[in-house]
Amino acid sequence: MRRFVTFITLVFLFGNNVFSQEWEWQWMSEYGEQNTEYYSPIGFMELSNGDLLAPAIYLSRGSSQEYYYSESPGIMLFSDDGNLITQKNFFRPGYCISHSAQYIFEKENNFYLLTTYSPEHTPGSYNHFKNYDNPPSDANLSLLKLDDQLNVEEVYDNSWTIDTYEAQNELEWQLLPNAYSGNIFLFSAFEDDGDIIGAYWKCESYKSLFQGDDTLFFFRMNFNGEIINKKCIGTVGPSKNDNRGGAPLFYRTNHFVVTDSCYIFYDSGNGNSNDYYVQGTARYFDKDFNFLRERYLKGPNCLINDMLYNITVKRSDHNTTYLTTQKRNPDNPHHDENCRLYEINDDINATSNYLEVVHYNDRGTDEWDMSSYRYGVDIKDDNSIYYTYTLNQGYYTNLDSWIVIECLDNNLDTISTMYYGVNNDVLDRVITLKSTKDGGVIIIHDADKLYSDNGACIITKFPASAFVNIEEAHAHNLHLAVAYPNPGGDVMNIRTGLRNAVLTVYDINGRKIHEQEITDDVTSIDASNWQSGTYIWKLGMRNEELGMKEVESGKWIK
Repeated sequence: MRRFVTFITLVFLFGNNVFSQEWEWQWMSEYGEQNTEYYSPIGFMELSNGDLLAPAIYLSRGSSQEYYYSESPGIMLFSDDGNLITQKNFFRPGYCISHSAQYIFEKENNFYLLTTYSPEHTPGSYNHFKNYDNPPSDANLSLLKLDDQLNVEEVYDNSWTIDTYEAQNELEWQLLPNAYSGNIFLFSAFEDDGDIIGAYWKCESYKSLFQGDDTLFFFRMNFNGEIINKKCIGTVGPSKNDNRGGAPLFYRTNHFVVTDSCYIFYDSGNGNSNDYYVQGTARYFDKDFNFLRERYLKGPNCLINDMLYNITVKRSDHNTTYLTTQKRNPDNPHHDENCRLYEINDDINATSNYLEVVHYNDRGTDEWDMSSYRYGVDIKDDNSIYYTYTLNQGYYTNLDSWIVIECLDNNLDTISTMYYGVNNDVLDRVITLKSTKDGGVIIIHDADKLYSDNGACIITKFPASAFVNIEEAHAHNLHLAVAYPNPGGDVMNIRTGLRNAVLTVYDINGRKIHEQEITDDVTSIDASNWQSGTYIWKLGMRNEELGMKEVESGKWIK
């Protein structure tokens, strides 16, 4: 099987810019007086005409003196070539989105946005509920019916009294007041049998004197916003997961899959098992949310109490589940996490209480690496898959981070890999990935400048041709290898998927100082005897007719 690796350098620009990778849209944020609001897409739906509908977080503040933005639900519509058509926000006084989970649906010529509203607890925000005469005491699970111009036709609210206690003397609360206050945290929703199926936490405040337990609910809602069925699935108290019992710190989005007969909810931790090597739990429920059974994931090379972090799941086309997660590195469990992709046989009728791991792979550096925030894997029409994650060689430092997009076959073997966003002082975080109808792929990601108060939310579309062969990769400004850290010290690392390639390094005067064959994903070269300065590296492949053919090159600074 032919394998190659590619990457593209991220360029910070304002507005919409067309690149050779097909198109790219950016929203630049600066914490200056003139930038008091912006939109941050968090997912998208591809419409029949190729346009993209994206749920978004709308961030606003009353003045540049405020400490923090107030977050509200929003939505954006893009054309198939990446131009922003329209955007709307659904701001409510005194309310915010405490966690960035929203879902969109298309039904009978209408769009629907499923979102939440919880009291705004950030003291410095103009939208803090204490600035209003009638502060809210409830939180809402809301379904917004939109027309084709994204204007609201109907709003269907389901409200519950929420804990409004504010632990203003606690450091954790001061850092993330909305996350550590009472709220509704929606983290899974999909359509099944003509209704919306979802899951949310009703969260209590951090160290509230009257704190109960955070409570997990499943619900079935019709498209008139009526909750047909809602069931309390369980509670999480302060003794589990963290010192406040707050599930949002451990859960991301999309923990649910649906089969013909049941729903499967993937959770972190060992559930009711006494096996401390269990990493995750699959809980099975019938279509009325009645509990059926529990099974456990104990993956290879797992450690004691090695819980799954940042889970996202996707049902395959052959009755298995793809699960992306972060996993502690056994060699350095306290200071390094890697990204892992599982394919799991989770047949409800299996006799074993342990889930069968059909395939898996690990990806990582010797630093903290991050799985995708909302969707980490998607299926192409040819049944191959796209898989994305972020590698960090250094975290919040002046070293490198890259978003990686892999194209994998049904055995999770690599067909091609793309490194995206290699930049010395930028921290990239991939939010979501989606395969498009034309065989390409779109990613949504954040990129923050480490030493300035600005960053960008970016949507990038890559065509299918970018994953075909080396020539097509180069035609789309993609590269086959990356040298890091850059600038570096006594070691230069080359990361590539090419095999039997030859690496040659030259000094600035063109003198060859190093040559070796590349046989691994990462090759480390001893540069301790090299002088400080700029070096040129070249990667070549042997060709029977042409001899050595250069396929990649770059600069590396010591």
